[in-house]
Amino acid sequence: MPSRFLLAAILLGASCAAFAQTLSPDGYGKVRFGDRLATAEKRVGQRATPRPRTGECAIVRFKRYPRVSFMVEQGRIVRADAKTIVRNSAGVTSAMQVEEVLRHHPHARVEPHKYEADGKYIVLRKGTSKALIFETSKNKPKRVRAGLKPAVDYVEGCS
Repeated sequence: MPSRFLLAAILLGASCAAFAQTLSPDGYGKVRFGDRLATAEKRVGQRATPRPRTGECAIVRFKRYPRVSFMVEQGRIVRADAKTIVRNSAGVTSAMQVEEVLRHHPHARVEPHKYEADGKYIVLRKGTSKALIFETSKNKPKRVRAGLKPAVDYVEGCS
């Protein structure tokens, strides 16, 4: 009988892992960069908040994705930001050192941080129009963002 419970626990864990959200240059969860906000809301099954004004750059959130915010420009989702390192397509974790990230991604570009003397940006491009960018401090990844160019490159978000 205990083996049945063990099997059920393993299957439940596997199904939960399958639904884990991953940030990539293409999107996060059910949100795809380039989607109209209304399309993303239908896929996610909830409205984003706060409601952006037409034509303005805005930062919105979905309750379903509490660790990530999304940038909307001209009605389309163009970027996602996380204030911590979330599961991502590059496999980068907050426990890694910058050198380890670069060993796994030798094609990455390293840029100086705009505000922190000991910080860097590790940029992983996907083609010419998308990227995954890790912000580091004290030789560790601290934040991550992904999305479409040029929005993904903005250091200050919508400002």
